[in-house]
Amino acid sequence: MTGNVFITLVRPPILTPQSNPIVQYTPPIGIAYLAASVREAGFPVQVIDGLGEGLEQRHPWPNRNYIYGLDLDEVTSRISQDATLIGISTDFSFEWPVYRALIGKIRARFPEAFLVAGGEHATALPALCLKETTLDAVVSGEGEETLVQIARCLAGGDRQLAGVMGVCVRSGDGIELRERQKRIRNLDAIPWPAWDLVPIEGYLDRGMGFGVNRGRSLPLLASRGCPYRCVFCSSPMMWTTLWQARSPDLLLDEIEAMQKRYQVSNFDFYDLTAIVKKAWIIEFCRKIEERGLEFTWQLPSGTRTEAIDADVAQLLYRTGCRNISYSPESGSPSTLRRIKKKIDVNRLAASVKSSVDCGLNVKCNLIIGFPGETFREIMQTLAFAARLALMGSHDISIWLFSPYPGSEVFNDLHEAGKIQLDDAYFNDLRAYADLAHASSFNEYFSARTLGLLRLLGTALFYFVSWTLRPVRVLRMIVNLTKGKQESRFELALSTLFRSRRATPSGTER
Repeated sequence: MTGNVFITLVRPPILTPQSNPIVQYTPPIGIAYLAASVREAGFPVQVIDGLGEGLEQRHPWPNRNYIYGLDLDEVTSRISQDATLIGISTDFSFEWPVYRALIGKIRARFPEAFLVAGGEHATALPALCLKETTLDAVVSGEGEETLVQIARCLAGGDRQLAGVMGVCVRSGDGIELRERQKRIRNLDAIPWPAWDLVPIEGYLDRGMGFGVNRGRSLPLLASRGCPYRCVFCSSPMMWTTLWQARSPDLLLDEIEAMQKRYQVSNFDFYDLTAIVKKAWIIEFCRKIEERGLEFTWQLPSGTRTEAIDADVAQLLYRTGCRNISYSPESGSPSTLRRIKKKIDVNRLAASVKSSVDCGLNVKCNLIIGFPGETFREIMQTLAFAARLALMGSHDISIWLFSPYPGSEVFNDLHEAGKIQLDDAYFNDLRAYADLAHASSFNEYFSARTLGLLRLLGTALFYFVSWTLRPVRVLRMIVNLTKGKQESRFELALSTLFRSRRATPSGTER
Protein backbone atom coordinates (compact mmCIF):
# COMPACT_ATOMS: atom_id res chain seq x y z
CA MET A 1 0.00 0.00 0.00
CA THR A 2 1.53 3.32 -1.08
CA GLY A 3 -1.56 5.47 -0.58
CA ASN A 4 -1.09 9.10 -1.58
CA VAL A 5 2.49 9.34 -0.33
CA PHE A 6 4.78 11.24 -2.69
CA ILE A 7 8.39 11.41 -1.51
CA THR A 8 10.87 14.18 -2.22
CA LEU A 9 14.46 13.70 -1.08
CA VAL A 10 16.63 16.80 -0.77
CA ARG A 11 20.40 17.02 -0.86
CA PRO A 12 21.12 20.60 0.32
CA PRO A 13 23.75 22.78 -1.36
CA ILE A 14 27.15 22.52 0.31
CA LEU A 15 28.79 24.99 2.66
CA THR A 16 32.50 25.61 2.10
CA PRO A 17 34.87 28.13 3.70
CA GLN A 18 36.00 30.82 1.27
CA SER A 19 39.65 29.87 1.87
CA ASN A 20 39.15 26.13 1.39
CA PRO A 21 41.34 25.03 -1.53
CA ILE A 22 39.04 22.13 -2.44
CA VAL A 23 35.31 22.27 -3.13
CA GLN A 24 33.95 18.71 -3.13
CA TYR A 25 31.53 18.48 -6.02
CA THR A 26 30.39 14.95 -5.21
CA PRO A 27 27.32 13.12 -6.57
CA PRO A 28 24.82 12.38 -3.77
CA ILE A 29 25.21 8.63 -3.41
CA GLY A 30 23.35 8.49 -0.07
CA ILE A 31 20.22 10.16 -1.45
CA ALA A 32 20.47 8.03 -4.60
CA TYR A 33 20.44 4.85 -2.49
CA LEU A 34 17.42 6.06 -0.51
CA ALA A 35 15.54 7.00 -3.68
CA ALA A 36 16.18 3.57 -5.17
CA SER A 37 14.86 1.82 -2.06
CA VAL A 38 11.60 3.76 -1.75
CA ARG A 39 11.01 3.48 -5.48
CA GLU A 40 11.48 -0.29 -5.32
CA ALA A 41 8.92 -0.30 -2.49
CA GLY A 42 6.41 1.29 -4.86
CA PHE A 43 6.48 4.95 -3.83
CA PRO A 44 6.81 7.78 -6.33
CA VAL A 45 9.98 9.74 -5.55
CA GLN A 46 11.66 12.97 -6.61
CA VAL A 47 15.26 13.96 -5.87
CA ILE A 48 16.41 17.57 -5.51
CA ASP A 49 20.19 17.82 -5.69
CA GLY A 50 20.92 21.27 -4.33
CA LEU A 51 24.54 21.04 -5.48
CA GLY A 52 24.21 19.21 -8.79
CA GLU A 53 21.41 21.45 -10.08
CA GLY A 54 23.58 24.54 -9.60
CA LEU A 55 27.16 23.46 -10.26
CA GLU A 56 28.18 26.87 -11.56
CA GLN A 57 26.69 28.83 -8.66
CA ARG A 58 27.91 30.03 -5.31
CA HIS A 59 26.35 32.36 -2.78
CA PRO A 60 27.86 34.16 0.22
CA TRP A 61 27.11 32.81 3.70
CA PRO A 62 28.06 34.40 7.04
CA ASN A 63 31.50 33.95 8.62
CA ARG A 64 33.46 33.90 5.35
CA ASN A 65 31.70 30.93 3.79
CA TYR A 66 30.06 30.19 0.47
CA ILE A 67 27.10 28.01 -0.40
CA TYR A 68 27.83 26.12 -3.60
CA GLY A 69 24.84 25.10 -5.70
CA LEU A 70 21.29 26.42 -5.65
CA ASP A 71 20.33 29.01 -3.09
CA LEU A 72 17.87 27.86 -0.44
CA ASP A 73 14.84 29.47 -2.08
CA GLU A 74 15.67 27.75 -5.37
CA VAL A 75 15.89 24.39 -3.62
CA THR A 76 12.54 24.89 -1.96
CA SER A 77 10.84 26.05 -5.15
CA ARG A 78 11.84 22.86 -6.97
CA ILE A 79 10.09 20.54 -4.54
CA SER A 80 6.95 19.09 -6.12
CA GLN A 81 3.65 20.44 -4.84
CA ASP A 82 2.59 16.79 -4.53
CA ALA A 83 5.25 16.07 -1.90
CA THR A 84 3.79 14.64 1.31
CA LEU A 85 7.02 13.15 2.74
CA ILE A 86 10.14 15.30 2.42
CA GLY A 87 13.52 13.96 3.51
CA ILE A 88 16.55 16.21 4.02
CA SER A 89 20.10 14.89 4.11
CA THR A 90 22.18 16.33 6.98
CA ASP A 91 25.66 14.89 6.83
CA PHE A 92 28.16 17.46 8.11
CA SER A 93 27.56 19.20 11.41
CA PHE A 94 29.35 22.42 10.46
CA GLU A 95 26.61 22.86 7.83
CA TRP A 96 23.81 22.65 10.42
CA PRO A 97 22.92 26.37 10.19
CA VAL A 98 22.32 25.89 6.44
CA TYR A 99 20.25 22.75 6.97
CA ARG A 100 18.23 24.46 9.67
CA ALA A 101 17.47 27.45 7.46
CA LEU A 102 16.46 25.18 4.58
CA ILE A 103 14.14 23.14 6.80
CA GLY A 104 12.46 26.38 7.89
CA LYS A 105 11.85 27.41 4.28
CA ILE A 106 10.51 23.98 3.34
CA ARG A 107 8.13 23.99 6.30
CA ALA A 108 6.82 27.44 5.36
CA ARG A 109 5.98 26.23 1.85
CA PHE A 110 4.75 22.77 2.88
CA PRO A 111 3.02 23.20 6.27
CA GLU A 112 1.25 19.81 6.07
CA ALA A 113 4.11 17.69 4.74
CA PHE A 114 5.91 15.18 6.95
CA LEU A 115 9.52 16.38 7.26
CA VAL A 116 12.29 13.97 8.19
CA ALA A 117 16.07 14.38 8.36
CA GLY A 118 18.79 11.77 8.29
CA GLY A 119 22.55 11.44 7.95
CA GLU A 120 25.57 11.73 10.24
CA HIS A 121 24.55 15.01 11.88
CA ALA A 122 20.96 13.93 12.49
CA THR A 123 22.16 10.61 13.90
CA ALA A 124 24.56 12.30 16.31
CA LEU A 125 22.21 15.07 17.51
CA PRO A 126 18.60 13.97 16.89
CA ALA A 127 17.08 15.86 19.81
CA LEU A 128 18.78 19.11 18.78
CA CYS A 129 17.48 18.70 15.24
CA LEU A 130 13.91 18.42 16.52
CA LYS A 131 14.24 21.21 19.08
CA GLU A 132 15.64 23.76 16.63
CA THR A 133 13.35 23.00 13.67
CA THR A 134 9.86 21.89 12.75
CA LEU A 135 10.99 18.42 11.65
CA ASP A 136 8.55 15.62 12.39
CA ALA A 137 11.16 12.90 12.78
CA VAL A 138 14.88 12.17 12.59
CA VAL A 139 16.34 8.91 11.26
CA SER A 140 19.37 7.39 12.99
CA GLY A 141 21.93 5.34 11.08
CA GLU A 142 21.21 3.57 7.79
CA GLY A 143 18.12 5.00 6.20
CA GLU A 144 16.92 2.66 3.47
CA GLU A 145 14.70 0.33 5.51
CA THR A 146 13.61 3.03 7.96
CA LEU A 147 12.49 5.44 5.25
CA VAL A 148 10.41 2.75 3.59
CA GLN A 149 8.76 1.97 6.94
CA ILE A 150 8.01 5.67 7.51
CA ALA A 151 6.42 5.94 4.08
CA ARG A 152 4.26 2.90 4.75
CA CYS A 153 3.10 4.36 8.06
CA LEU A 154 2.11 7.61 6.36
CA ALA A 155 0.31 5.68 3.63
CA GLY A 156 -1.76 4.12 6.40
CA GLY A 157 -2.47 7.46 8.05
CA ASP A 158 -0.06 6.93 10.97
CA ARG A 159 2.02 10.07 11.56
CA GLN A 160 3.24 8.76 14.94
CA LEU A 161 5.21 6.02 13.15
CA ALA A 162 4.03 3.25 15.46
CA GLY A 163 6.49 0.38 15.54
CA VAL A 164 9.17 2.11 13.49
CA MET A 165 12.59 1.83 15.12
CA GLY A 166 15.62 3.96 14.41
CA VAL A 167 13.78 7.27 14.68
CA CYS A 168 13.55 10.21 17.03
CA VAL A 169 10.04 11.68 17.15
CA ARG A 170 8.00 14.21 19.08
CA SER A 171 5.95 12.72 21.88
CA GLY A 172 3.56 15.07 23.62
CA ASP A 173 5.68 17.92 24.96
CA GLY A 174 8.86 15.85 24.81
CA ILE A 175 11.03 13.86 22.43
CA GLU A 176 11.16 10.07 22.11
CA LEU A 177 14.40 8.48 20.94
CA ARG A 178 13.71 4.92 19.83
CA GLU A 179 16.10 2.01 19.67
CA ARG A 180 18.22 1.82 16.53
CA GLN A 181 17.37 -0.44 13.63
CA LYS A 182 19.74 -3.36 13.21
CA ARG A 183 22.29 -2.89 10.46
CA ILE A 184 21.27 -4.14 7.03
CA ARG A 185 22.92 -7.56 6.85
CA ASN A 186 22.76 -8.15 3.12
CA LEU A 187 24.21 -5.16 1.29
CA ASP A 188 23.76 -6.96 -2.02
CA ALA A 189 19.98 -6.76 -1.56
CA ILE A 190 19.96 -2.95 -1.56
CA PRO A 191 19.04 -1.65 -5.02
CA TRP A 192 21.72 0.28 -6.90
CA PRO A 193 21.66 4.07 -6.54
CA ALA A 194 18.94 5.76 -8.60
CA TRP A 195 21.30 7.91 -10.69
CA ASP A 196 18.52 8.48 -13.21
CA LEU A 197 16.80 10.72 -10.63
CA VAL A 198 19.94 12.84 -10.13
CA PRO A 199 21.43 15.39 -12.59
CA ILE A 200 24.38 13.01 -12.93
CA GLU A 201 25.51 14.15 -16.38
CA GLY A 202 26.58 17.49 -14.95
CA TYR A 203 29.05 15.72 -12.68
CA LEU A 204 30.14 13.26 -15.36
CA ASP A 205 30.78 15.88 -18.02
CA ARG A 206 33.03 17.81 -15.61
CA GLY A 207 34.82 14.77 -14.16
CA MET A 208 33.59 15.70 -10.69
CA GLY A 209 33.79 13.34 -7.76
CA PHE A 210 35.45 12.57 -4.47
CA GLY A 211 38.78 11.72 -6.05
CA VAL A 212 40.92 13.50 -8.62
CA ASN A 213 39.52 14.12 -12.08
CA ARG A 214 40.24 11.01 -14.12
CA GLY A 215 37.33 11.38 -16.51
CA ARG A 216 33.67 10.47 -16.15
CA SER A 217 33.45 9.31 -12.54
CA LEU A 218 30.79 7.70 -10.36
CA PRO A 219 30.93 6.93 -6.64
CA LEU A 220 30.71 3.37 -5.36
CA LEU A 221 30.20 1.73 -2.00
CA ALA A 222 31.87 -1.65 -1.66
CA SER A 223 31.33 -1.86 2.10
CA ARG A 224 29.71 -0.17 5.06
CA GLY A 225 30.92 0.32 8.59
CA CYS A 226 34.34 0.33 10.21
CA PRO A 227 35.56 -2.16 12.84
CA TYR A 228 37.70 0.42 14.64
CA ARG A 229 36.79 2.80 17.47
CA CYS A 230 38.87 5.94 16.95
CA VAL A 231 37.75 8.42 19.61
CA PHE A 232 37.52 11.38 17.20
CA CYS A 233 35.29 9.61 14.65
CA SER A 234 31.48 9.57 14.52
CA SER A 235 31.36 6.41 12.39
CA PRO A 236 30.65 4.04 15.32
CA MET A 237 27.47 5.97 16.09
CA MET A 238 26.34 6.25 12.46
CA TRP A 239 27.33 2.83 11.13
CA THR A 240 28.33 0.86 14.25
CA THR A 241 31.60 -1.11 14.20
CA LEU A 242 30.18 -3.86 11.98
CA TRP A 243 32.14 -3.93 8.71
CA GLN A 244 30.29 -5.61 5.87
CA ALA A 245 31.37 -5.94 2.26
CA ARG A 246 29.41 -6.53 -0.90
CA SER A 247 30.00 -9.50 -3.18
CA PRO A 248 32.88 -8.69 -5.58
CA ASP A 249 30.94 -10.25 -8.45
CA LEU A 250 27.79 -8.19 -7.83
CA LEU A 251 29.86 -5.03 -7.34
CA LEU A 252 31.50 -5.64 -10.71
CA ASP A 253 28.05 -6.20 -12.23
CA GLU A 254 27.20 -2.67 -11.10
CA ILE A 255 30.47 -1.31 -12.48
CA GLU A 256 29.87 -2.92 -15.88
CA ALA A 257 26.30 -1.63 -15.98
CA MET A 258 27.39 1.94 -15.15
CA GLN A 259 30.12 1.79 -17.79
CA LYS A 260 27.54 0.89 -20.42
CA ARG A 261 24.79 3.24 -19.21
CA TYR A 262 26.86 6.35 -18.52
CA GLN A 263 30.20 5.66 -20.25
CA VAL A 264 31.96 5.90 -16.89
CA SER A 265 35.74 5.51 -16.97
CA ASN A 266 36.57 6.00 -13.27
CA PHE A 267 35.02 4.94 -9.97
CA ASP A 268 35.58 6.59 -6.57
CA PHE A 269 35.10 4.29 -3.58
CA TYR A 270 33.28 6.14 -0.78
CA ASP A 271 33.85 3.42 1.81
CA LEU A 272 34.71 4.50 5.35
CA THR A 273 37.49 1.91 5.43
CA ALA A 274 37.79 0.44 1.99
CA ILE A 275 40.31 -2.34 2.55
CA VAL A 276 39.84 -4.28 5.77
CA LYS A 277 40.12 -7.87 4.58
CA LYS A 278 43.04 -8.74 2.33
CA ALA A 279 41.18 -11.72 0.86
CA TRP A 280 38.30 -9.49 -0.28
CA ILE A 281 40.44 -6.96 -2.14
CA ILE A 282 42.48 -9.71 -3.79
CA GLU A 283 39.31 -11.46 -4.95
CA PHE A 284 37.92 -8.17 -6.28
CA CYS A 285 41.09 -7.44 -8.26
CA ARG A 286 41.34 -10.98 -9.62
CA LYS A 287 37.78 -10.83 -10.88
CA ILE A 288 38.48 -7.51 -12.65
CA GLU A 289 41.21 -9.31 -14.56
CA GLU A 290 39.04 -12.38 -15.22
CA ARG A 291 36.33 -10.21 -16.76
CA GLY A 292 38.82 -8.17 -18.76
CA LEU A 293 37.38 -4.91 -17.45
CA GLU A 294 39.16 -1.62 -18.01
CA PHE A 295 38.55 1.37 -15.76
CA THR A 296 40.43 3.41 -13.18
CA TRP A 297 39.41 3.47 -9.53
CA GLN A 298 40.38 5.44 -6.46
CA LEU A 299 40.31 5.04 -2.69
CA PRO A 300 40.16 8.71 -1.65
CA SER A 301 38.55 8.38 1.77
CA GLY A 302 41.34 6.56 3.55
CA THR A 303 42.13 2.92 4.15
CA ARG A 304 44.08 0.61 6.42
CA THR A 305 47.64 -0.56 5.82
CA GLU A 306 47.39 -4.10 7.15
CA ALA A 307 46.13 -5.53 3.86
CA ILE A 308 48.39 -3.57 1.52
CA ASP A 309 51.82 -5.05 1.01
CA ALA A 310 53.96 -4.96 -2.12
CA ASP A 311 52.02 -7.80 -3.80
CA VAL A 312 48.62 -6.25 -3.10
CA ALA A 313 49.83 -2.81 -4.20
CA GLN A 314 50.97 -4.28 -7.52
CA LEU A 315 47.60 -5.96 -7.94
CA LEU A 316 45.77 -2.70 -7.19
CA TYR A 317 47.74 -0.80 -9.81
CA ARG A 318 47.47 -3.56 -12.41
CA THR A 319 43.66 -3.54 -12.15
CA GLY A 320 43.30 0.23 -12.52
CA CYS A 321 43.65 1.68 -9.02
CA ARG A 322 45.54 4.95 -9.33
CA ASN A 323 44.94 6.97 -6.15
CA ILE A 324 44.93 5.79 -2.57
CA SER A 325 44.70 7.58 0.77
CA TYR A 326 46.10 6.50 4.11
CA SER A 327 44.91 7.93 7.41
CA PRO A 328 47.59 7.43 10.06
CA GLU A 329 46.25 10.58 11.85
CA SER A 330 49.37 10.93 14.00
CA GLY A 331 53.05 10.08 14.10
CA SER A 332 53.15 10.04 17.89
CA PRO A 333 52.82 6.59 19.52
CA SER A 334 51.36 8.12 22.70
CA THR A 335 48.77 10.14 20.74
CA LEU A 336 47.84 7.07 18.72
CA ARG A 337 47.19 5.14 21.93
CA ARG A 338 45.12 7.99 23.34
CA ILE A 339 42.91 8.28 20.27
CA LYS A 340 42.64 4.46 19.95
CA LYS A 341 44.11 4.48 16.45
CA LYS A 342 45.48 0.98 16.12
CA ILE A 343 48.29 1.33 13.60
CA ASP A 344 52.02 0.81 13.53
CA VAL A 345 53.71 3.88 12.03
CA ASN A 346 56.65 1.85 10.73
CA ARG A 347 54.38 -0.61 9.00
CA LEU A 348 52.37 2.24 7.52
CA ALA A 349 55.50 3.95 6.17
CA ALA A 350 56.56 0.67 4.54
CA SER A 351 53.09 0.28 2.99
CA VAL A 352 53.26 3.84 1.63
CA LYS A 353 56.63 3.10 0.03
CA SER A 354 55.32 -0.14 -1.53
CA SER A 355 52.32 1.69 -2.98
CA VAL A 356 54.45 4.51 -4.39
CA ASP A 357 56.95 2.05 -5.87
CA CYS A 358 54.08 0.28 -7.66
CA GLY A 359 52.92 3.51 -9.29
CA LEU A 360 50.04 4.46 -6.99
CA ASN A 361 49.49 8.13 -6.20
CA VAL A 362 49.45 8.29 -2.40
CA LYS A 363 47.92 10.85 -0.05
CA CYS A 364 48.20 10.75 3.75
CA ASN A 365 45.99 12.39 6.38
CA LEU A 366 47.22 13.66 9.74
CA ILE A 367 45.51 15.48 12.61
CA ILE A 368 47.04 17.77 15.24
CA GLY A 369 45.54 19.47 18.28
CA PHE A 370 43.84 16.59 20.05
CA PRO A 371 42.91 17.39 23.66
CA GLY A 372 45.92 16.71 25.85
CA GLU A 373 48.36 16.56 22.94
CA THR A 374 51.72 18.07 23.82
CA PHE A 375 54.24 20.03 21.76
CA ARG A 376 56.51 16.97 21.62
CA GLU A 377 53.69 14.80 20.28
CA ILE A 378 52.78 17.33 17.60
CA MET A 379 56.43 17.59 16.58
CA GLN A 380 56.49 13.80 16.25
CA THR A 381 53.56 14.05 13.87
CA LEU A 382 55.20 16.78 11.78
CA ALA A 383 58.41 14.74 11.67
CA PHE A 384 56.34 11.79 10.50
CA ALA A 385 54.95 14.00 7.73
CA ALA A 386 58.53 14.58 6.55
CA ARG A 387 59.16 10.84 6.76
CA LEU A 388 56.11 10.16 4.58
CA ALA A 389 57.56 12.60 2.05
CA LEU A 390 60.83 10.64 2.13
CA MET A 391 58.85 7.43 1.50
CA GLY A 392 57.39 9.04 -1.62
CA SER A 393 53.87 10.07 -0.56
CA HIS A 394 52.58 12.57 -3.11
CA ASP A 395 50.23 14.59 -0.92
CA ILE A 396 49.38 15.34 2.66
CA SER A 397 46.50 16.89 4.54
CA ILE A 398 47.15 18.10 8.07
CA TRP A 399 43.80 18.73 9.71
CA LEU A 400 43.11 20.50 12.97
CA PHE A 401 41.21 18.39 15.46
CA SER A 402 37.49 19.14 15.58
CA PRO A 403 35.21 17.43 18.13
CA TYR A 404 32.56 16.11 15.80
CA PRO A 405 29.15 15.20 17.26
CA GLY A 406 28.79 11.49 17.75
CA SER A 407 32.45 10.92 18.57
CA GLU A 408 33.79 9.81 21.95
CA VAL A 409 35.87 12.97 22.38
CA PHE A 410 32.86 15.16 21.62
CA ASN A 411 30.85 13.42 24.33
CA ASP A 412 33.64 13.95 26.86
CA LEU A 413 34.03 17.64 26.03
CA HIS A 414 30.27 18.25 25.96
CA GLU A 415 29.75 16.57 29.33
CA ALA A 416 32.60 18.65 30.76
CA GLY A 417 30.86 21.84 29.61
CA LYS A 418 33.59 22.70 27.09
CA ILE A 419 31.21 22.61 24.12
CA GLN A 420 28.04 24.63 23.75
CA LEU A 421 25.81 23.55 20.87
CA ASP A 422 25.45 26.99 19.33
CA ASP A 423 26.27 28.40 15.91
CA ALA A 424 29.73 29.47 17.07
CA TYR A 425 30.56 25.84 17.80
CA PHE A 426 29.22 24.61 14.46
CA ASN A 427 31.18 27.32 12.68
CA ASP A 428 34.36 26.26 14.50
CA LEU A 429 33.96 22.74 13.15
CA ARG A 430 34.94 24.01 9.71
CA ALA A 431 38.42 24.83 11.03
CA TYR A 432 39.66 21.33 10.28
CA ALA A 433 39.81 22.23 6.58
CA ASP A 434 39.81 26.04 6.61
CA LEU A 435 43.25 27.54 6.13
CA ALA A 436 42.04 30.97 7.24
CA HIS A 437 40.21 29.87 10.37
CA ALA A 438 41.54 27.81 13.27
CA SER A 439 40.01 26.66 16.51
CA SER A 440 41.59 24.87 19.45
CA PHE A 441 40.23 22.33 21.89
CA ASN A 442 43.71 21.71 23.23
CA GLU A 443 44.70 23.13 26.62
CA TYR A 444 48.28 23.81 25.56
CA PHE A 445 47.87 25.60 22.24
CA SER A 446 45.93 28.58 20.95
CA ALA A 447 44.02 28.33 17.69
CA ARG A 448 46.57 30.61 16.04
CA THR A 449 49.49 28.42 17.11
CA LEU A 450 47.81 25.27 15.83
CA GLY A 451 47.11 27.00 12.53
CA LEU A 452 50.77 27.95 12.21
CA LEU A 453 51.89 24.41 13.06
CA ARG A 454 49.58 23.06 10.37
CA LEU A 455 51.15 25.38 7.79
CA LEU A 456 54.63 24.45 9.01
CA GLY A 457 53.97 20.73 8.69
CA THR A 458 52.41 21.10 5.24
CA ALA A 459 55.31 23.25 4.01
CA LEU A 460 57.83 20.78 5.45
CA PHE A 461 56.18 17.87 3.67
CA TYR A 462 56.13 19.51 0.24
CA PHE A 463 59.63 20.96 0.66
CA VAL A 464 61.03 17.47 1.28
CA SER A 465 58.88 15.85 -1.39
CA TRP A 466 59.62 18.34 -4.16
CA THR A 467 63.30 18.75 -3.28
CA LEU A 468 63.85 15.02 -3.61
CA ARG A 469 61.56 14.67 -6.65
CA PRO A 470 61.56 17.96 -8.62
CA VAL A 471 60.12 16.15 -11.63
CA ARG A 472 56.80 16.10 -9.75
CA VAL A 473 56.60 19.89 -9.89
CA LEU A 474 57.21 19.86 -13.64
CA ARG A 475 54.62 17.14 -14.12
CA MET A 476 52.10 19.10 -12.04
CA ILE A 477 52.60 22.20 -14.21
CA VAL A 478 52.14 20.14 -17.38
CA ASN A 479 49.01 18.47 -15.98
CA LEU A 480 47.45 21.79 -15.00
CA THR A 481 48.06 23.28 -18.46
CA LYS A 482 46.37 20.22 -19.99
CA GLY A 483 43.48 20.21 -17.54
CA LYS A 484 44.65 16.85 -16.19
CA GLN A 485 44.87 15.70 -12.57
CA GLU A 486 46.89 12.97 -10.92
CA SER A 487 47.25 14.15 -7.32
CA ARG A 488 45.11 15.80 -4.66
CA PHE A 489 47.33 18.88 -4.79
CA GLU A 490 46.49 19.24 -8.49
CA LEU A 491 42.82 18.76 -7.65
CA ALA A 492 43.09 21.53 -5.05
CA LEU A 493 44.63 23.95 -7.54
CA SER A 494 42.11 23.07 -10.24
CA THR A 495 39.08 23.50 -7.99
CA LEU A 496 40.55 26.72 -6.58
CA PHE A 497 40.79 28.15 -10.09
CA ARG A 498 37.30 26.88 -10.89
CA SER A 499 35.71 28.31 -7.76
CA ARG A 500 37.21 31.72 -8.45
CA ARG A 501 35.38 31.82 -11.78
CA ALA A 502 31.97 31.93 -10.10
CA THR A 503 30.80 35.22 -8.61
CA PRO A 504 28.64 35.27 -5.48
CA SER A 505 25.58 35.74 -7.68
CA GLY A 506 26.39 32.50 -9.46
CA THR A 507 27.22 33.95 -12.86
CA GLU A 508 30.42 33.28 -14.74
CA ARG A 509 33.09 35.93 -15.00
